[in-house]
Parts: sequence; C-alpha cells; structure tokens
Amino acid sequence: MNRIQQQVEENTNDISEINNTLNRLETNHIYHIEKDLEKQSKIIERMDMRLWGILILLVGSVVLGVITNGL
Repeated sequence: MNRIQQQVEENTNDISEINNTLNRLETNHIYHIEKDLEKQSKIIERMDMRLWGILILLVGSVVLGVITNGL
C-alpha cells in the first residue's frame, strides 16, 4: 500500500507542475507570440500592398508601351 501512496503523491506533484508550466506558457509566452504575430501580419499586409502596386505599375507600363508603340 505504501508504494501506491508514494506513486499517487508523485503523480499529483507531476500534474501540479505540468499545470503550472501550462499556466505560465498560456499567460506569458503565448501572449508575446500573439503580439509578435500581430506585428508581422501588419508588416506583411503592407508589403503585400506594395507588391501589388509594383505589379500594377509594371503591367500598366508594358500595356501603355504596347498601345503607344504597337506590337
């Protein structure tokens, strides 16, 4: 019976430690990861708009060149 009680205590301590670690991850690390992803998302969105602008300018200049100079 003593061995079973010892194993139960050990499991209880392990579960408590796992809960504390998960709590710390949830409140601290995940919060910072979400903030970083939010910043990156905004940067990527701005970069995406710039790339679309460049693409439109390139296609527009090619089309304009074809229209004014012919094929």
